[in-house]
Amino acid sequence: MKRLDVIFLLFCLAAPFSARAETAPAPPVRPLTLRGAVDFALAHNQSYQAAFEDVSVSNQKVNQARAGFFPKVDGSYRFMRWQDQPFVSIVGTAFQQIPFAVQTDNRWEVDIVQPLFTGFQLESNYKASKAGVKISKCSLEKARLDLTRDVRVAYVQTLLAKKLVQVAHDNVTSLEVQKKNAEANYQQGVAAKNDVLKADVALADAVQRQRRTEKQLTILRATLNQYLGLALDTKLDLAPVKETNSPIPQLDRLYEMALAKRPEYLSLKESIKQAQYYKTAALGGYYPHVSAFAEYYREGQDFAGTDNPYTNSNNAAVGVNVNWNLFEGGKTRASVLEWDHRLKGLEERSTDLLQKIDLQIEDALKQLEVAKANIGTSRKALEQARENERITTLQYKEQVAIFLDVLNSEVFLAQSRANFYQSVYGYEIAKAELERAIAVPLH
Repeated sequence: MKRLDVIFLLFCLAAPFSARAETAPAPPVRPLTLRGAVDFALAHNQSYQAAFEDVSVSNQKVNQARAGFFPKVDGSYRFMRWQDQPFVSIVGTAFQQIPFAVQTDNRWEVDIVQPLFTGFQLESNYKASKAGVKISKCSLEKARLDLTRDVRVAYVQTLLAKKLVQVAHDNVTSLEVQKKNAEANYQQGVAAKNDVLKADVALADAVQRQRRTEKQLTILRATLNQYLGLALDTKLDLAPVKETNSPIPQLDRLYEMALAKRPEYLSLKESIKQAQYYKTAALGGYYPHVSAFAEYYREGQDFAGTDNPYTNSNNAAVGVNVNWNLFEGGKTRASVLEWDHRLKGLEERSTDLLQKIDLQIEDALKQLEVAKANIGTSRKALEQARENERITTLQYKEQVAIFLDVLNSEVFLAQSRANFYQSVYGYEIAKAELERAIAVPLH
Protein backbone atom coordinates (compact mmCIF):
# COMPACT_ATOMS: atom_id res chain seq x y z
CA MET A 1 0.00 0.00 0.00
CA LYS A 2 1.25 3.43 -0.89
CA ARG A 3 2.12 5.93 1.80
CA LEU A 4 -0.64 8.35 0.77
CA ASP A 5 -3.20 5.53 0.95
CA VAL A 6 -2.07 4.66 4.48
CA ILE A 7 -2.34 8.29 5.59
CA PHE A 8 -5.82 8.54 4.09
CA LEU A 9 -6.93 5.32 5.82
CA LEU A 10 -5.64 6.52 9.19
CA PHE A 11 -7.42 9.83 8.71
CA CYS A 12 -10.73 8.07 7.98
CA LEU A 13 -10.38 5.90 11.07
CA ALA A 14 -9.49 8.83 13.30
CA ALA A 15 -12.17 11.19 11.99
CA PRO A 16 -15.12 9.76 14.03
CA PHE A 17 -13.09 9.88 17.24
CA SER A 18 -11.87 13.41 16.63
CA ALA A 19 -15.41 14.54 15.81
CA ARG A 20 -16.66 13.02 19.05
CA ALA A 21 -13.87 14.68 20.99
CA GLU A 22 -14.81 18.06 19.54
CA THR A 23 -18.47 17.68 20.51
CA ALA A 24 -17.84 16.30 24.00
CA PRO A 25 -18.07 18.96 26.73
CA ALA A 26 -15.04 19.90 28.78
CA PRO A 27 -15.02 18.07 32.12
CA PRO A 28 -15.20 20.09 35.36
CA VAL A 29 -11.73 20.96 36.65
CA ARG A 30 -12.64 21.47 40.31
CA PRO A 31 -13.98 18.76 42.64
CA LEU A 32 -17.41 17.89 41.34
CA THR A 33 -20.19 17.94 43.92
CA LEU A 34 -23.31 15.83 43.72
CA ARG A 35 -25.45 18.86 42.91
CA GLY A 36 -22.91 19.99 40.34
CA ALA A 37 -22.93 16.55 38.71
CA VAL A 38 -26.72 16.65 38.36
CA ASP A 39 -26.64 20.16 36.86
CA PHE A 40 -23.83 19.19 34.49
CA ALA A 41 -25.76 16.13 33.31
CA LEU A 42 -28.94 18.14 32.72
CA ALA A 43 -26.92 20.52 30.57
CA HIS A 44 -24.96 17.97 28.53
CA ASN A 45 -26.71 14.57 28.54
CA GLN A 46 -27.72 13.77 24.96
CA SER A 47 -30.83 11.75 25.81
CA TYR A 48 -32.19 14.53 28.00
CA GLN A 49 -31.48 17.14 25.34
CA ALA A 50 -33.36 14.99 22.82
CA ALA A 51 -36.45 15.18 25.06
CA PHE A 52 -36.52 18.96 24.48
CA GLU A 53 -36.83 18.31 20.75
CA ASP A 54 -39.90 16.17 21.40
CA VAL A 55 -41.55 19.14 23.11
CA SER A 56 -40.71 21.31 20.11
CA VAL A 57 -42.26 18.69 17.82
CA SER A 58 -45.48 18.79 19.86
CA ASN A 59 -45.58 22.59 19.69
CA GLN A 60 -45.33 22.45 15.91
CA LYS A 61 -48.22 19.99 15.83
CA VAL A 62 -50.28 22.59 17.70
CA ASN A 63 -49.35 25.16 15.05
CA GLN A 64 -50.42 22.73 12.34
CA ALA A 65 -53.77 22.10 14.01
CA ARG A 66 -54.33 25.85 14.56
CA ALA A 67 -53.71 26.51 10.89
CA GLY A 68 -56.88 24.56 10.05
CA PHE A 69 -59.01 27.44 11.37
CA PHE A 70 -57.59 29.92 8.86
CA PRO A 71 -58.58 30.28 5.22
CA LYS A 72 -56.65 28.36 2.60
CA VAL A 73 -55.41 30.34 -0.39
CA ASP A 74 -54.36 28.45 -3.51
CA GLY A 75 -52.97 29.90 -6.71
CA SER A 76 -52.51 28.10 -10.01
CA TYR A 77 -51.44 28.70 -13.59
CA ARG A 78 -52.32 26.49 -16.56
CA PHE A 79 -51.09 26.61 -20.13
CA MET A 80 -52.87 24.55 -22.80
CA ARG A 81 -52.89 24.58 -26.59
CA TRP A 82 -55.46 22.72 -28.65
CA GLN A 83 -54.32 20.86 -31.76
CA ASP A 84 -57.25 22.34 -33.71
CA GLN A 85 -59.27 25.49 -33.15
CA PRO A 86 -62.34 24.64 -31.01
CA PHE A 87 -65.58 25.36 -32.89
CA VAL A 88 -69.31 24.57 -32.94
CA SER A 89 -71.48 23.65 -35.94
CA ILE A 90 -74.89 25.32 -36.21
CA VAL A 91 -77.55 23.15 -37.86
CA GLY A 92 -79.56 24.94 -40.55
CA THR A 93 -76.72 27.18 -41.61
CA ALA A 94 -74.96 24.74 -43.86
CA PHE A 95 -73.10 23.42 -40.82
CA GLN A 96 -71.21 26.63 -40.40
CA GLN A 97 -68.24 26.18 -38.07
CA ILE A 98 -68.00 28.96 -35.53
CA PRO A 99 -64.97 29.21 -33.16
CA PHE A 100 -66.02 29.42 -29.48
CA ALA A 101 -62.70 29.29 -27.54
CA VAL A 102 -59.11 30.29 -27.93
CA GLN A 103 -56.73 27.72 -29.34
CA THR A 104 -53.94 28.75 -26.94
CA ASP A 105 -55.19 29.04 -23.36
CA ASN A 106 -53.39 30.72 -20.41
CA ARG A 107 -55.38 30.52 -17.17
CA TRP A 108 -54.49 32.19 -13.85
CA GLU A 109 -56.64 31.29 -10.86
CA VAL A 110 -56.80 32.13 -7.13
CA ASP A 111 -59.07 30.18 -4.75
CA ILE A 112 -59.85 30.95 -1.10
CA VAL A 113 -61.61 28.43 1.13
CA GLN A 114 -62.69 29.16 4.72
CA PRO A 115 -63.98 26.23 6.83
CA LEU A 116 -67.21 27.11 8.65
CA PHE A 117 -68.21 23.82 10.22
CA THR A 118 -66.24 20.54 10.19
CA GLY A 119 -68.21 18.44 12.63
CA PHE A 120 -66.01 19.63 15.51
CA GLN A 121 -62.98 17.99 13.92
CA LEU A 122 -60.82 21.12 13.80
CA GLU A 123 -61.55 22.03 17.42
CA SER A 124 -60.99 18.48 18.63
CA ASN A 125 -57.73 18.02 16.75
CA TYR A 126 -56.49 21.35 18.10
CA LYS A 127 -57.31 20.39 21.69
CA ALA A 128 -55.72 16.97 21.16
CA SER A 129 -52.51 18.59 19.90
CA LYS A 130 -52.40 20.86 22.97
CA ALA A 131 -52.80 17.78 25.15
CA GLY A 132 -49.89 16.31 23.20
CA VAL A 133 -47.72 19.23 24.32
CA LYS A 134 -48.53 18.48 27.95
CA ILE A 135 -47.72 14.81 27.36
CA SER A 136 -44.34 15.69 25.85
CA LYS A 137 -43.60 17.99 28.79
CA CYS A 138 -44.43 15.14 31.15
CA SER A 139 -42.01 12.97 29.21
CA LEU A 140 -39.39 15.69 29.55
CA GLU A 141 -39.96 15.84 33.30
CA LYS A 142 -39.72 12.05 33.50
CA ALA A 143 -36.41 12.20 31.66
CA ARG A 144 -35.18 14.86 34.09
CA LEU A 145 -36.19 12.81 37.14
CA ASP A 146 -34.67 9.62 35.72
CA LEU A 147 -31.42 11.36 34.84
CA THR A 148 -31.23 13.06 38.24
CA ARG A 149 -31.77 9.74 40.01
CA ASP A 150 -29.30 7.89 37.78
CA VAL A 151 -26.59 10.51 38.24
CA ARG A 152 -27.07 10.56 42.01
CA VAL A 153 -26.92 6.77 42.22
CA ALA A 154 -23.89 6.53 39.92
CA TYR A 155 -22.12 9.32 41.83
CA VAL A 156 -22.71 7.67 45.22
CA GLN A 157 -21.85 4.21 43.89
CA THR A 158 -18.58 5.57 42.51
CA LEU A 159 -17.68 7.06 45.89
CA LEU A 160 -18.63 3.77 47.55
CA ALA A 161 -16.48 1.83 45.09
CA LYS A 162 -13.51 4.10 45.87
CA LYS A 163 -13.99 3.38 49.58
CA LEU A 164 -14.21 -0.35 48.92
CA VAL A 165 -11.05 -0.22 46.83
CA GLN A 166 -9.30 1.51 49.73
CA VAL A 167 -10.63 -1.13 52.15
CA ALA A 168 -9.42 -3.91 49.86
CA HIS A 169 -6.03 -2.24 49.48
CA ASP A 170 -5.64 -1.82 53.25
CA ASN A 171 -6.65 -5.44 53.76
CA VAL A 172 -4.01 -6.61 51.28
CA THR A 173 -1.39 -4.46 52.99
CA SER A 174 -2.29 -5.86 56.43
CA LEU A 175 -2.23 -9.44 55.21
CA GLU A 176 1.14 -8.88 53.54
CA VAL A 177 2.48 -7.80 56.94
CA GLN A 178 0.91 -10.85 58.56
CA LYS A 179 2.47 -13.10 55.93
CA LYS A 180 5.91 -11.61 56.58
CA ASN A 181 5.39 -12.11 60.32
CA ALA A 182 4.35 -15.70 59.76
CA GLU A 183 7.40 -16.37 57.58
CA ALA A 184 9.70 -14.77 60.16
CA ASN A 185 8.17 -16.79 63.00
CA TYR A 186 8.48 -19.94 60.91
CA GLN A 187 12.15 -19.23 60.24
CA GLN A 188 12.68 -18.77 64.00
CA GLY A 189 10.87 -22.00 64.71
CA VAL A 190 8.08 -20.44 66.76
CA ALA A 191 5.35 -20.95 64.14
CA ALA A 192 4.20 -23.87 62.04
CA LYS A 193 4.47 -24.08 58.26
CA ASN A 194 0.70 -24.08 57.89
CA ASP A 195 0.57 -20.54 59.36
CA VAL A 196 2.50 -19.36 56.31
CA LEU A 197 0.16 -21.30 54.03
CA LYS A 198 -2.90 -19.77 55.73
CA ALA A 199 -1.41 -16.31 55.24
CA ASP A 200 -0.80 -17.08 51.54
CA VAL A 201 -4.39 -18.20 51.05
CA ALA A 202 -5.85 -15.19 52.88
CA LEU A 203 -3.61 -12.80 50.93
CA ALA A 204 -4.51 -14.36 47.58
CA ASP A 205 -8.21 -14.04 48.38
CA ALA A 206 -7.75 -10.39 49.39
CA VAL A 207 -5.86 -9.63 46.16
CA GLN A 208 -8.74 -11.09 44.13
CA ARG A 209 -11.25 -8.96 46.02
CA GLN A 210 -9.11 -5.90 45.37
CA ARG A 211 -9.05 -6.60 41.64
CA ARG A 212 -12.82 -7.06 41.55
CA THR A 213 -13.44 -3.79 43.37
CA GLU A 214 -11.03 -1.93 41.07
CA LYS A 215 -12.81 -3.32 38.03
CA GLN A 216 -16.16 -2.29 39.47
CA LEU A 217 -14.84 1.20 40.14
CA THR A 218 -13.75 1.53 36.52
CA ILE A 219 -17.20 0.51 35.29
CA LEU A 220 -18.99 2.88 37.66
CA ARG A 221 -16.78 5.79 36.63
CA ALA A 222 -17.56 5.10 32.99
CA THR A 223 -21.28 4.91 33.79
CA LEU A 224 -21.19 8.27 35.55
CA ASN A 225 -19.27 9.81 32.64
CA GLN A 226 -21.87 8.49 30.24
CA TYR A 227 -24.67 10.18 32.20
CA LEU A 228 -22.67 13.41 32.24
CA GLY A 229 -22.10 13.30 28.50
CA LEU A 230 -18.32 12.96 28.91
CA ALA A 231 -15.81 10.57 27.39
CA LEU A 232 -16.00 7.27 29.26
CA ASP A 233 -12.37 7.42 30.38
CA THR A 234 -12.61 10.95 31.84
CA LYS A 235 -11.02 11.24 35.29
CA LEU A 236 -13.27 13.16 37.66
CA ASP A 237 -12.47 14.47 41.11
CA LEU A 238 -15.64 13.78 43.13
CA ALA A 239 -16.40 15.61 46.34
CA PRO A 240 -17.58 13.47 49.28
CA VAL A 241 -21.27 13.28 50.09
CA LYS A 242 -22.37 14.53 53.47
CA GLU A 243 -24.51 12.24 55.56
CA THR A 244 -28.12 13.43 55.56
CA ASN A 245 -31.01 12.60 57.82
CA SER A 246 -34.09 14.12 56.19
CA PRO A 247 -37.46 13.68 57.89
CA ILE A 248 -39.61 11.15 56.06
CA PRO A 249 -43.34 11.94 55.65
CA GLN A 250 -45.99 9.36 56.39
CA LEU A 251 -46.80 6.79 53.71
CA ASP A 252 -50.18 8.36 52.88
CA ARG A 253 -48.52 11.73 52.41
CA LEU A 254 -45.97 10.18 50.07
CA TYR A 255 -48.81 8.76 47.96
CA GLU A 256 -50.42 12.20 47.70
CA MET A 257 -47.13 13.78 46.66
CA ALA A 258 -46.60 11.16 43.97
CA LEU A 259 -50.09 11.53 42.49
CA ALA A 260 -49.59 15.29 42.27
CA LYS A 261 -46.11 15.16 40.73
CA ARG A 262 -45.39 11.83 39.03
CA PRO A 263 -45.07 12.69 35.32
CA GLU A 264 -46.03 9.16 34.26
CA TYR A 265 -49.42 9.50 35.95
CA LEU A 266 -49.98 13.06 34.73
CA SER A 267 -49.04 11.99 31.20
CA LEU A 268 -51.55 9.15 31.30
CA LYS A 269 -54.30 11.53 32.43
CA GLU A 270 -53.51 13.81 29.49
CA SER A 271 -53.47 10.81 27.15
CA ILE A 272 -57.02 9.97 28.24
CA LYS A 273 -58.12 13.55 27.48
CA GLN A 274 -56.35 13.40 24.14
CA ALA A 275 -58.10 10.15 23.22
CA GLN A 276 -61.46 11.72 24.08
CA TYR A 277 -60.68 14.63 21.76
CA TYR A 278 -59.70 12.26 18.97
CA LYS A 279 -62.94 10.33 19.48
CA THR A 280 -64.89 13.56 19.08
CA ALA A 281 -62.94 14.29 15.91
CA ALA A 282 -63.82 10.83 14.60
CA LEU A 283 -67.52 11.48 15.31
CA GLY A 284 -67.21 14.51 13.04
CA GLY A 285 -67.40 12.13 10.10
CA TYR A 286 -71.16 11.84 10.72
CA TYR A 287 -71.73 15.59 10.26
CA PRO A 288 -71.79 17.72 7.11
CA HIS A 289 -68.74 19.89 6.45
CA VAL A 290 -69.51 23.47 5.42
CA SER A 291 -67.05 25.93 3.93
CA ALA A 292 -67.17 29.30 2.21
CA PHE A 293 -65.16 29.90 -0.93
CA ALA A 294 -64.13 32.69 -3.25
CA GLU A 295 -62.59 32.35 -6.72
CA TYR A 296 -60.99 34.71 -9.21
CA TYR A 297 -59.50 33.78 -12.57
CA ARG A 298 -58.00 35.29 -15.74
CA GLU A 299 -58.02 33.36 -18.99
CA GLY A 300 -56.82 34.31 -22.46
CA GLN A 301 -54.60 33.48 -25.35
CA ASP A 302 -51.75 35.71 -24.15
CA PHE A 303 -49.51 34.91 -21.16
CA ALA A 304 -51.18 37.50 -18.92
CA GLY A 305 -54.62 36.02 -19.71
CA THR A 306 -56.13 39.36 -20.78
CA ASP A 307 -56.80 38.69 -24.52
CA ASN A 308 -59.91 36.52 -24.92
CA PRO A 309 -62.25 37.42 -27.76
CA TYR A 310 -64.69 34.59 -27.03
CA THR A 311 -65.56 34.87 -23.31
CA ASN A 312 -64.76 36.82 -20.18
CA SER A 313 -61.04 37.23 -19.75
CA ASN A 314 -61.57 37.41 -15.98
CA ASN A 315 -64.31 36.62 -13.52
CA ALA A 316 -64.93 36.10 -9.80
CA ALA A 317 -67.35 34.06 -7.71
CA VAL A 318 -68.24 33.46 -4.06
CA GLY A 319 -70.32 30.72 -2.53
CA VAL A 320 -70.87 28.10 0.14
CA ASN A 321 -69.96 24.46 -0.23
CA VAL A 322 -71.56 21.63 1.79
CA ASN A 323 -70.08 18.14 1.81
CA TRP A 324 -71.88 15.34 3.62
CA ASN A 325 -70.63 11.81 3.34
CA LEU A 326 -73.61 9.48 3.41
CA PHE A 327 -71.86 6.13 3.14
CA GLU A 328 -68.22 5.05 3.33
CA GLY A 329 -68.45 1.38 4.28
CA GLY A 330 -68.46 1.91 8.08
CA LYS A 331 -65.14 3.73 8.22
CA THR A 332 -66.34 6.45 10.62
CA ARG A 333 -67.95 3.94 12.95
CA ALA A 334 -64.77 1.86 13.00
CA SER A 335 -62.73 4.96 13.82
CA VAL A 336 -65.04 5.85 16.72
CA LEU A 337 -64.87 2.30 18.07
CA GLU A 338 -61.08 2.39 17.77
CA TRP A 339 -60.90 5.36 20.13
CA ASP A 340 -63.40 3.72 22.47
CA HIS A 341 -61.02 0.78 22.81
CA ARG A 342 -58.04 3.10 23.22
CA LEU A 343 -59.83 4.91 26.05
CA LYS A 344 -60.59 1.67 27.83
CA GLY A 345 -56.98 0.58 27.45
CA LEU A 346 -55.70 3.87 28.87
CA GLU A 347 -58.07 3.63 31.82
CA GLU A 348 -56.82 0.11 32.56
CA ARG A 349 -53.22 1.33 32.35
CA SER A 350 -54.08 4.14 34.74
CA THR A 351 -55.32 1.69 37.35
CA ASP A 352 -52.27 -0.51 36.90
CA LEU A 353 -49.93 2.49 37.13
CA LEU A 354 -51.46 3.61 40.42
CA GLN A 355 -50.78 0.18 41.89
CA LYS A 356 -47.20 0.24 40.61
CA ILE A 357 -46.63 3.71 42.07
CA ASP A 358 -47.93 2.55 45.46
CA LEU A 359 -45.65 -0.47 45.34
CA GLN A 360 -42.62 1.60 44.29
CA ILE A 361 -43.16 4.10 47.09
CA GLU A 362 -43.64 1.41 49.73
CA ASP A 363 -40.58 -0.50 48.55
CA ALA A 364 -38.41 2.64 48.42
CA LEU A 365 -39.58 3.70 51.88
CA LYS A 366 -38.77 0.29 53.36
CA GLN A 367 -35.35 0.35 51.70
CA LEU A 368 -34.68 3.77 53.19
CA GLU A 369 -35.75 2.67 56.66
CA VAL A 370 -33.57 -0.45 56.47
CA ALA A 371 -30.59 1.58 55.21
CA LYS A 372 -31.00 4.07 58.02
CA ALA A 373 -31.11 1.30 60.63
CA ASN A 374 -28.08 -0.39 59.06
CA ILE A 375 -25.92 2.70 59.55
CA GLY A 376 -26.08 2.42 63.35
CA THR A 377 -25.68 -1.36 63.29
CA SER A 378 -22.70 -1.32 60.94
CA ARG A 379 -21.01 1.52 62.84
CA LYS A 380 -21.20 -0.46 66.08
CA ALA A 381 -20.01 -3.62 64.30
CA LEU A 382 -17.03 -1.70 62.90
CA GLU A 383 -16.02 -0.52 66.38
CA GLN A 384 -16.26 -4.07 67.66
CA ALA A 385 -14.23 -5.42 64.72
CA ARG A 386 -11.46 -2.91 65.35
CA GLU A 387 -11.35 -3.80 69.02
CA ASN A 388 -11.39 -7.51 68.18
CA GLU A 389 -8.47 -7.07 65.77
CA ARG A 390 -6.48 -5.17 68.40
CA ILE A 391 -7.11 -7.74 71.15
CA THR A 392 -6.48 -10.74 68.89
CA THR A 393 -3.14 -9.29 67.75
CA LEU A 394 -2.05 -8.81 71.37
CA GLN A 395 -3.18 -12.32 72.28
CA TYR A 396 -1.22 -13.80 69.39
CA LYS A 397 1.92 -12.00 70.54
CA GLU A 398 1.35 -13.51 74.01
CA GLN A 399 0.81 -16.93 72.36
CA VAL A 400 -2.77 -17.00 73.68
CA ALA A 401 -4.44 -16.90 70.24
CA ILE A 402 -3.53 -18.87 67.13
CA PHE A 403 -2.50 -17.32 63.84
CA LEU A 404 -5.81 -18.22 62.21
CA ASP A 405 -7.57 -15.97 64.74
CA VAL A 406 -5.39 -13.07 63.59
CA LEU A 407 -6.25 -13.68 59.94
CA ASN A 408 -9.94 -13.95 60.76
CA SER A 409 -9.84 -10.68 62.69
CA GLU A 410 -8.30 -8.94 59.67
CA VAL A 411 -11.01 -10.35 57.43
CA PHE A 412 -13.75 -9.35 59.89
CA LEU A 413 -12.36 -5.82 60.10
CA ALA A 414 -12.24 -5.41 56.32
CA GLN A 415 -15.78 -6.77 55.97
CA SER A 416 -17.05 -4.49 58.74
CA ARG A 417 -15.49 -1.45 57.07
CA ALA A 418 -17.07 -2.44 53.78
CA ASN A 419 -20.46 -2.97 55.43
CA PHE A 420 -20.26 0.42 57.12
CA TYR A 421 -19.54 2.26 53.87
CA GLN A 422 -22.24 0.29 52.08
CA SER A 423 -24.81 1.25 54.70
CA VAL A 424 -23.83 4.94 54.67
CA TYR A 425 -23.87 5.27 50.90
CA GLY A 426 -26.77 2.84 50.63
CA TYR A 427 -28.87 5.32 52.58
CA GLU A 428 -28.15 8.00 49.96
CA ILE A 429 -29.05 5.59 47.16
CA ALA A 430 -32.30 4.60 48.88
CA LYS A 431 -33.13 8.27 49.38
CA ALA A 432 -32.59 8.98 45.69
CA GLU A 433 -34.91 6.09 44.80
CA LEU A 434 -37.63 7.34 47.15
CA GLU A 435 -37.39 10.87 45.79
CA ARG A 436 -37.74 9.48 42.28
CA ALA A 437 -40.79 7.46 43.36
CA ILE A 438 -42.57 10.57 44.67
CA ALA A 439 -41.06 12.91 42.03
CA VAL A 440 -40.13 15.58 44.60
CA PRO A 441 -37.07 16.04 46.84
CA LEU A 442 -37.22 15.36 50.55
CA HIS A 443 -36.32 18.30 52.76
